[in-house]
Amino acid sequence: MRMKIVFTILLLGLQQIDSSTDTFCYQNPECGPESWDHTYPTCNGTMQSPIDIKTNTTWRMDQLGAFSFQGYNESNRLLNITHTKKTIRVTLAPGMKVTGGGLPWTYLPVQFHLHWGGSVASGGSEHRLDGQQYGMELHIVHRREGINLTEAFSGPQGLAVMGFFIKIESNIQENPSWKNLTRLVKNLTEDGDELTINAPLSLMDLIGSVNLTKYFRYNGSLTTPECDEVVLWTIFQEPIRLNASLVETFFTDIFVNSTQGSLLLNTFRPTQQNVNAVWMSRDASSSPPAPPLP
Repeated sequence: MRMKIVFTILLLGLQQIDSSTDTFCYQNPECGPESWDHTYPTCNGTMQSPIDIKTNTTWRMDQLGAFSFQGYNESNRLLNITHTKKTIRVTLAPGMKVTGGGLPWTYLPVQFHLHWGGSVASGGSEHRLDGQQYGMELHIVHRREGINLTEAFSGPQGLAVMGFFIKIESNIQENPSWKNLTRLVKNLTEDGDELTINAPLSLMDLIGSVNLTKYFRYNGSLTTPECDEVVLWTIFQEPIRLNASLVETFFTDIFVNSTQGSLLLNTFRPTQQNVNAVWMSRDASSSPPAPPLP
C-alpha cells in the first residue's frame, strides 16, 4: 500500500513538472508561445528559459567539474512512456541520484521528455548554441533531494534540468537503445496513450558517448507555463547523434487530441532574455577569464 501511495504522489508531481497548467499549446497563436508572457505573468520574468548560449560571453568556472551519477546505467529505471498532448514523457523509478558538477545539492531524476521541430530537417531544440538550433532536445528533470515537489516550485534551484541537444543525421549507424524507445513512440499516436517500458534501457544508454564534463550552467525557468523560475540548468555541449530514421516517428505519428487532428509539431519555446550569467565547465570550450567574485 505504501509503495502505491508513493507512486501516485510521484505521478501527480510529474504532471506538475510537465506544466503548471494545461491550457497552453504550441500550434495555435491564441495559446501558443507568443501568448504565454501575456497569459501567464511569470512567463514574462527576467530569468526565463530557454536561451541562446553564446560561448564568447560565458565564464569558465573551475568548480564545474565531473558529475557523479548513481543508477543512471541501470536498465530497470525507465517505467512508462506517455503522450501528454504537449510532449512524449518517460517516467523514471526512484533510486537514482546525481551529485557533483557544481550542483549545490543532490538531485533525483523523476522524468525525461523531448522537444522537436516540424521535420527531421528543421530545428526543434529549445536552447541554442551560438545561434545554432539542433533538431531536437532531451530534458532530464530532477528535483532537489530533501524537499517535496511543492517546495521545489516555490524557491530557486528546486529543480535541476539536464538538457541534451540531439543532432539528426542521415548517414550514421542506428542507436539500438533509441530504436527500442522510438518503437514505443510509434504507438503513442493519441493524447493520453501510455505504455509500460519492458525493453532493457537506461539513461546512459540514451545519452551515449556525450562528454558529460563539457557543459554550460545558468539559473532559469521551466520552458512551459507557468514558466516557474526555479530551474538550475545544465546544457551539455556535445549533442546526442541520431539517425533520422529513428526519430522520424516524432514528425509523422504523434497527433494532437486524436489521429483525426493535427500532428504535434514544433514543440519548443523560442529563446528568451535572461539576466543571469552563463558559466561553462572547466572542460568546455575556451572562454574569457572569469570576472572577480563580488
